Amino acid sequence: MPNQISNISPKILIITLISIGFNNYFLPTDAKETGKALIESTCKKTQYPEECISALKSDPGSFTANVTGLTRIAVEKSATKLVETLHIVETLVLNATDYLTWGFLVNCRDTYNISVPQIQRGLQAFDRLKFDKSYESVEAVNNAVIGCDRQGWTLPILTQVNRALFRLTKDTMMILHLLF
Repeated sequence: MPNQISNISPKILIITLISIGFNNYFLPTDAKETGKALIESTCKKTQYPEECISALKSDPGSFTANVTGLTRIAVEKSATKLVETLHIVETLVLNATDYLTWGFLVNCRDTYNISVPQIQRGLQAFDRLKFDKSYESVEAVNNAVIGCDRQGWTLPILTQVNRALFRLTKDTMMILHLLF
């Protein structure tokens, strides 16, 4: 009987050590974090960490979310910012004073209009755990901002809202990438 116990104990010890090592190596530290610490550690992995932290902290759900929940909140924030930007561009279209500016703004508005259902599909994909499809939808919004900016018109308010949308979607893409 003592031989069987001594034979089993080293096996259990080895399995336990391997299990602990496996978990510490393969599970991100974020999996153990919550609240402010998780927001900050996640946002430090983005291109615009301060803006990321600010955006996520503005949602009370962020303080109890895990990484997946934080990512969902980031995609929601991107969708909301897209709609806000679209409303601002629509106002600019209505108040344009010359044809060239109006045409430029209409192009931006139409591109953002197309992006709204895309990011909504991205949220649905996220809920089905298809993070790559969600990533693609946020990337499409990011590309819409780039396309709007590349037209060369500089309207201060448009530059400001486009920059905010670009940075939020860029950070959201980086956070989404953590999930796959």
